[in-house]
Amino acid sequence: MFYRYEIKRQNNKDVLFLYLSMSEEEAVDFGSKNKVTIEEKVKNFIKQNNIKYDSGPIYLVMNGIIVKSMELKDNHVNIEIIDEEGFYRNDRFMVKVKNDTETTSMLLRDYLMGVLLTNVSYDYNIELLKAVAVLYRTYAYKQMGKIGYIKADDPLAPYKTISYYKLLWFHEFDLISKNIVNAIDATDSMFMTYNNLFIKPYIHNANNGSTDTLEHVDYLVKVPSLWDLTSNMYLNVNKYTIEKVAEMLDVNKKYIDNLRISELTEGGCIKKIEVGNRIFSGDEFREKLHLPSKDMTILIDDKYVTIVTRGWGHHLGLSLSGAHELTKIGCNYLQVLNYYFPTCKIKKYR
Repeated sequence: MFYRYEIKRQNNKDVLFLYLSMSEEEAVDFGSKNKVTIEEKVKNFIKQNNIKYDSGPIYLVMNGIIVKSMELKDNHVNIEIIDEEGFYRNDRFMVKVKNDTETTSMLLRDYLMGVLLTNVSYDYNIELLKAVAVLYRTYAYKQMGKIGYIKADDPLAPYKTISYYKLLWFHEFDLISKNIVNAIDATDSMFMTYNNLFIKPYIHNANNGSTDTLEHVDYLVKVPSLWDLTSNMYLNVNKYTIEKVAEMLDVNKKYIDNLRISELTEGGCIKKIEVGNRIFSGDEFREKLHLPSKDMTILIDDKYVTIVTRGWGHHLGLSLSGAHELTKIGCNYLQVLNYYFPTCKIKKYR
């Protein structure tokens, strides 16, 4: 596709010119404006020819005419190395998991296996599994240092044992868990911080096109995640009788007609909702009605309350649907984490 290149100085900065001749198949790709395909071919050409050009404008030239311009961005994500002995490794760091009847000690690797199998699909791209492994490892470091254990029913990291999944999948367990094992090992000793403090693993299935913010958690910033709009978890409809909604909210049914959303979050989710003389938080309203999301449209007629929700989960931090799409177009786990937690640092114990 590209037969030569040159770097010219224009307006006090370097510009890469790529000269191309296209086959019919390549012309179809180019004409379709498939940005991913064109950018990947540009990056591959730069790499294969050892061109020292990390970022900046690129002009594609055909028959002496500039037919396309693009910007090459440096997507490298730095990892800060912390000098510590191997205490924090997967096969040395001990985690205690506490349920209603007992507290069990285990290696960090075994904890991460259980928590990943519980919370993410094993057939996700391995780069996504790596990103999630880093977040849950961070939480293990955080909770063990803070309180000395992790609750099995922790809402941020629900956990079931490896033995549960071995019984569930039996002969297929090793095959099913292979990518998760690889993701845990590939990210050994890696974690994330904000202001030198371990962050929490805010992870959700899908949002309404952007992540949300949370009071007093400064590292949760709003970032676009338009890929979520194509997720099969994006749109859901729940329909209840007025009597059922009154029962679930523990209010008189006469107040349902006057239900009013009084405050939204920055990401467009319900923050406060008024039902009669009672005020519910968005989280409380969602939990009581067993809804998948706090972003909702509420329709009320004589008999029914119909609630249309957008997204699945709390909309905070990493979106599994968005991250999955990012990995499909070539982003690695470091870029995924950096995208959804742009103010945080990725670190690794040596």
